[in-house]
Amino acid sequence: PSATAVKNHIRPGERNPIEGKFGQAKTRYGMDNIKAKLANTSTSWISTIALVLNLVRMTRQAPVSLLLRIQNWLAYHVVRLAGNFRIKNYYNVLMTT
Repeated sequence: PSATAVKNHIRPGERNPIEGKFGQAKTRYGMDNIKAKLANTSTSWISTIALVLNLVRMTRQAPVSLLLRIQNWLAYHVVRLAGNFRIKNYYNVLMTT
């Protein structure tokens, strides 16, 4: 093998996470079911699926306090828009816990 091939060689243990992400993209996000006929459209689909994979990973790494703030913000605005007693009661329960 050439020096470049040896330098770029990835050991099997390092490939597993990469192969796992492609498997996840195929099974969960439909990467194996792309029906696009044009190269640009296929590239767009694949890029969008990669974006979703990155967003999912980022939400797993987000601090819990940020997720709770988002939940409280959503609950507050649902109460303002809906005006339903049950939803208002749910918001009050959220704020007291």
